[in-house]
Amino acid sequence: MPYLIDAANLGGVLGGARGARDSAGVVAFLREWVRRRGRVVAVFDGPPDAAVADRYGPLEIEWSGAGRSADAAILRHLARGARGWIVVTDDRELARRSREAGAAVESASSFATRVPERRGRAQGGAAADGEKPAPSASELAHWRKTFGVDS
Repeated sequence: MPYLIDAANLGGVLGGARGARDSAGVVAFLREWVRRRGRVVAVFDGPPDAAVADRYGPLEIEWSGAGRSADAAILRHLARGARGWIVVTDDRELARRSREAGAAVESASSFATRVPERRGRAQGGAAADGEKPAPSASELAHWRKTFGVDS
């Protein structure tokens, strides 16, 4: 099944406030997992980041553009045909509207824990290859509150 990922939302789950703005970090998190999947579209808020390519194999990167949200871009995708898509988000309103359109929904929190960790990452800490550490409990709590996710 193809995935539509609310990328800044997933970034917030992965790395708190900084993670929500870390498009390269979200892409790095998804790249190994996506090798074993079909089509995956990660949708970010705002204009394109020059440090991030448009495609990494089956991983497509989309930007909502200035003045538009990733949520709106995801809903435009679903308007063209939602059957078969899985939307990854912790945003309650986007999840509700995605289900109404006919897509399946997986929470970003669940997705982040389900996707296997990459080699080199120490349990609960920074990776050996210099990646940022896992989010703290307070960062996770902040983003769950922000996106209306019950703990």
